[in-house]
Amino acid sequence: MKKIMALCDREEDYLYRLTDYLEKKRVFPFEVYSFTEPDKLKEFIHRHEVELLLVAENAYAEEMKLSVRHVVILNESGNEAGCGVENINKYQASDGILRQIMESYTGGREEVPRRLATGNRMKIIGIYTPVRRCMQTTFALSMGQILAKKHKTLYLNFEFYSGFGYLLNREFQANIMDVLYYLNCEKDKLAYKLEGLVQSMNGMDYIPPVISYQELGGITGEQWIGLFAEIERISEYEYLILDLSEQMQGLFDILRECYRIFTIVKEDGMAEAKIRQYEALIQSTEYEDIAAKTKKWMLPLFRRIPPGIEQLTRGDMAECVSKIVQEEIYGHEAEA
Repeated sequence: MKKIMALCDREEDYLYRLTDYLEKKRVFPFEVYSFTEPDKLKEFIHRHEVELLLVAENAYAEEMKLSVRHVVILNESGNEAGCGVENINKYQASDGILRQIMESYTGGREEVPRRLATGNRMKIIGIYTPVRRCMQTTFALSMGQILAKKHKTLYLNFEFYSGFGYLLNREFQANIMDVLYYLNCEKDKLAYKLEGLVQSMNGMDYIPPVISYQELGGITGEQWIGLFAEIERISEYEYLILDLSEQMQGLFDILRECYRIFTIVKEDGMAEAKIRQYEALIQSTEYEDIAAKTKKWMLPLFRRIPPGIEQLTRGDMAECVSKIVQEEIYGHEAEA
């Protein structure tokens, strides 16, 4: 049974936008109910067991905390409201509100119920090439956003310098290192924390990549594989897109975990030499199964690439990648 999360705010537009955001994020294990009138909320609380209440400062009443296990106030005035009740800033981005709700809710709890996976195994798609400046990340982001139109999809970037914050013109409060922390130190809370850390782009979820390359280089392949397995276990993701780089430890072991691997190639001699060396290394280190899962792809010369990474579901690149998805992912699944 899903636990109940109730929202109350007299500002209808604000309330409905926040409710819509939370429902699209599939906040688990909460079923979300929204109220614009505090009296209606009180009636609901009287009839139902509410686990978590998120209430605007102007709608809060002290008796609410007597009937609800956990109350968070959306603060509007800048002055702490409620006696001993958690306050968060109402006027911030929805992802910030979600992150703070989950931090507050899990802060003092010894055990957090785990999310139940759907039963369908999450398919990991690895995208890696030793060739530089071949549009690997553009390809990966386009594939992720196209898959996200029909499937719950998560994208992870493992470049030393991804530039995500600059590309999206925003600052991230947390990144994938925070996910690893909860995996290693507070694993029972990861299901909740993940909801607050995940960002969205055109329906595709992503976890902001590392800021410092030293952090990425210090994580073993075994740790990454453990993280992927835990994400599969506690989430409903159908596809996990890995935008990989050779700077990370255990690259070949990670590629071995992938359902399909896409390697972008180019025609020039230097690029061909890099691919040949990469393939020879796979063979000599007994990772031949990686080659069997790999589809090499030479991208055509595109007339125009969308200027923003959140616009990659349109244009020539999107048409190309949509065809690849149909033939090499859906088609491969049908054959299997």
